[in-house]
Amino acid sequence: MLDTENMSRSSYAYITSAFLISAAAASPAPADVLTVNLDGSGDFTSIQAAIDSADNGDLILVSPGVYTEPSEHVIDLVGKAIVVSAVGTAQETIIDGEGIRRGIFCGSGETASTVIEGFTIRDCFPTWYDWNKNGAIDFWEYFGGGCWNRDGSSPTIRNCIFIENRAEYGGAIYNGDENGVASNPHLEGCQFLDNGLAQGLGGAIYNMSSRPTILNCALVGNRSYFGGGVLNFNGSDPILTGCVFLSNNAISDGGGMYNDASEPRLTGCEFIENTASDEGGAIFNADPSSSANIPVFEECLFRGNRASAEGGAMHNFSVSPTITNCEFSENVATEGGAIHSWNGSTPAIGSSTICDNTPDQISGPFSDQGSNSISDTCDVACPTDLDGDGTTGGGDLGLVFVEWGRCRSCPADFNDDGMVNGIDLGILFVEWGPCF
Repeated sequence: MLDTENMSRSSYAYITSAFLISAAAASPAPADVLTVNLDGSGDFTSIQAAIDSADNGDLILVSPGVYTEPSEHVIDLVGKAIVVSAVGTAQETIIDGEGIRRGIFCGSGETASTVIEGFTIRDCFPTWYDWNKNGAIDFWEYFGGGCWNRDGSSPTIRNCIFIENRAEYGGAIYNGDENGVASNPHLEGCQFLDNGLAQGLGGAIYNMSSRPTILNCALVGNRSYFGGGVLNFNGSDPILTGCVFLSNNAISDGGGMYNDASEPRLTGCEFIENTASDEGGAIFNADPSSSANIPVFEECLFRGNRASAEGGAMHNFSVSPTITNCEFSENVATEGGAIHSWNGSTPAIGSSTICDNTPDQISGPFSDQGSNSISDTCDVACPTDLDGDGTTGGGDLGLVFVEWGRCRSCPADFNDDGMVNGIDLGILFVEWGPCF
């Protein structure tokens, strides 16, 4: 291990140069390296003090520990193009809101050159913000427990864990503001675990007229009234790639995601065992104004989702999404086990497999784009049984790693995207056990 306590800044910057190339590729070369350590061995004992001292291009390295502040945010990036990076693992380096303050605030025009990476953001709850400027504390005026990006601020947040954060809007992250200014952060490799409130909106993420890119993130066990995992509102058009939504819950609609007059694009995402106490176990799409917003779902998997009313996997109201190369199986509802559409909704469905949903596959109209397989039962073939022993198990797992990486027409490329990667690994684990 490096003896960082006795290093000069110049030697520390030299030794960490290889790290800087990967950690701050999108940022200018760092002018300085600032260190934070609770025991006083670094340049600062507070992350915020390091941020306040930093100049654009600097790198702040934060040693393991639990960090908090007496202010309304644990850290405010104050518009600086800096990299704030945990030296240890995310589990070791924690931004703790102590249940009374927000974790991260970006409200000064931060760009993608503002990078936050490798932290756990936990137990955060925001202070009141007078959204409607009436001078009164309204119960709903609490935004972005773990992080609020507003006034166009669009930082990069990588490899962070947001856990047990709460807010009325966006338990973990809120993007946007009352002025309708889009905030478009880049979120990559993050985990969102057990965030949200039963009476809230967007258990993990709430997007207000914003367009974040969300890459290879996992949303697990989040909850809210609408949009247990994510809620997109008022023309939001986020781009999600390779994300997993597992066991999220909506007290009403959209266990995994709720889209209101918004146009998200999802590619290679998985919705597994999400639930809604009303409609849309995985997805609820609505557009009361019947505008031209069209959600897009490509190469997505919907399995084992459940709604107490219509639309086990997806419920469409006055909006017609595009669904291509997707699989819907083992989803349950009172009507439209896989997909329920009404009030002018006519989803365009092509090259998709829809099978073994209860009590039916699709209810309501849809536009058949061809090459669909729609059946009450699924093909008994077990593509994840790579070694042919009748079980998806350890032998198959080993074969997945043998073929890991770019690979054309490989048996382990279960979703046929030309890559054997984490998405295929997730599919294998979903199928784990005897083939039936």
